[in-house]
Amino acid sequence: MLPFQLNDPVDLPVEKRGVAERISARLLEPVRDMGRKPRLTLPNGEEIELPPELLLLLRDITAALARGEPVSVVPLHREMTTQEAADLLNVSRQHLVDLLEAGEIPFTRPAKGKHRRVLAADVLAYKRKRDAGRRTALRELTHLSEDAGDYFGDAPESFKRLGEPDDE
Repeated sequence: MLPFQLNDPVDLPVEKRGVAERISARLLEPVRDMGRKPRLTLPNGEEIELPPELLLLLRDITAALARGEPVSVVPLHREMTTQEAADLLNVSRQHLVDLLEAGEIPFTRPAKGKHRRVLAADVLAYKRKRDAGRRTALRELTHLSEDAGDYFGDAPESFKRLGEPDDE
């Protein structure tokens, strides 16, 4: 039996991160022999061909673990508590409740319950939207600082503004 519950974040000890790094690096390599597909060998010796989608997911998981980032796999249809959703967004539970009440993230309440539930898919959609907004705001702030001469004012001409295409 595993020492953790399904959906609990998993973190690798420092001494095991090299294994995850090796796996991730190998999964990034192009398949040299097009006749051979990536396969997973189970403890009983059975081999299973990995579909490309699973291969990409495995690559992302092992890369994160190699960097020392805890990983959790949560199905998108899973209902989360407000504390779980707040943890995913890295905000306080009260701030999450405020977002729910403001209509920023859809939620439900069980028929006889007072506790709110949110779908993982809705929390992740909000996170993507929030992160995109932050990137846009940061880019605009950087441009304003550049225009005011406060940002890399003494930088060489070869430096490009954020978001500017190369001349080539």
